[in-house]
Amino acid sequence: MITRKMLINQEKFENIYQNELTPKQKKVLPLFLAGQTDEHIARELGATHRSTASHQLRNISTKFGFPPETEPDYRCNLIEMFAKYKPELVSVKALEKCGHIIQNIRFPEGPEPLNSAFYQERSPIESRCYTAIKEPGALIRIKAPKQMGKTSLLKRIMAEAKKSSYSTVYLNFSLIEKNKFTNANDFLRSFYAYVINQLPSAPPLTVWDTDIPSMVNCTLTFQSLLKQLDGVLVLALDEVDKLFEYPEIYENFFPMLRNWNENANESDTWEKLRLLVAHSTEDYGRLDINQSPFNVGLPIKLEEFTEEQVKSLAIRHGLDSKNILPLMSLVGGHPYLVRLALYYLVCQDATIGKLLQEATTDTGIYSEHLRRHLETFQENQELGRVFKEIVSNTQGIKIERKNRQFYQLDSMGVIKFSNNFVMPRCRLYHEYFGVGVARRRHRL
Repeated sequence: MITRKMLINQEKFENIYQNELTPKQKKVLPLFLAGQTDEHIARELGATHRSTASHQLRNISTKFGFPPETEPDYRCNLIEMFAKYKPELVSVKALEKCGHIIQNIRFPEGPEPLNSAFYQERSPIESRCYTAIKEPGALIRIKAPKQMGKTSLLKRIMAEAKKSSYSTVYLNFSLIEKNKFTNANDFLRSFYAYVINQLPSAPPLTVWDTDIPSMVNCTLTFQSLLKQLDGVLVLALDEVDKLFEYPEIYENFFPMLRNWNENANESDTWEKLRLLVAHSTEDYGRLDINQSPFNVGLPIKLEEFTEEQVKSLAIRHGLDSKNILPLMSLVGGHPYLVRLALYYLVCQDATIGKLLQEATTDTGIYSEHLRRHLETFQENQELGRVFKEIVSNTQGIKIERKNRQFYQLDSMGVIKFSNNFVMPRCRLYHEYFGVGVARRRHRL
């Protein structure tokens, strides 16, 4: 276990990583973080002695503030620092060599902080997004069920954009009050007001002309904003599914976004706008898909974590990888369910055996998560009926076409599609809600 405290913050780390390493050190470092032996690293450098690798690693560690007083410590400190600030570069093999526990593990709630060592990359998704956001008129749409990591990815794309000195605005539609959805004009005014609140140099809301149609008004006002803006604007729209509860709003708003994106093809002003759209459903209501942002731009679909990705997370928590297969047999690679289990295993002294034994009960670590879904099914009886049919069938049920309930269940993250069948996303949901167990028959 590593006891030395982190000596530098992320900003200083990035400066050293980007600017202070020599070409040879930049070649050694990724090989070391990939878990390669000193002999292998030396061969890659064309050297004959393994001490060449040790010499370079000591110098690298010193630059990052770790005096190489003892052989294993400076190496593990280096791995821990990169696991915290650039975890995508650290392999499972390298992590296993140190088997350390990263301190200050927070309860997994909300998006993963930018400096978190527990953000799990889904390569090459991140690099594709970081490249795409720099393209004129870019539009990236991120789709995944709830609690699969959409907002965490979205925040990282924004952070990457800021490195290029782009202006960024983040809007989560679930935070907009219901009274703002009463009519299109009020909604668009609120939308623009939220934007300019994060862009002090934007034209004030007083330029809003109430005598012209609201979509035209919003478009002209946004065009004026882009003309005055010195550089690129990244507009990140999270949880846009909220709008599908309000046809009058989405039937105007989404075609407007599509129009803005298409304007970038012939306008230097509009190509300064880059759009990020995150959503959890493909149920677009009455919306014409060809008049929306949902079939253009770069589509990103977030899947569950793979076994290797879950293993990497477990090792970063200081856990033996033998816990992985039993856990995944229950929750698959569901990001939130996996992270919650790892948190309890480390911070609450839970054992994997007890955790799995109690997981599908009302006293287990997932009880609050499961009860929230249960309340949804009780409030929406038709949705509960459809889900009951799915969990009652061990092989899933064959579908001819996706209906509204399937889309809703997919958005909630409780089902998955495989060929022409729909089934519970994981055994946790099947066992908790399944009608095959007598004591659970009353749930749905």
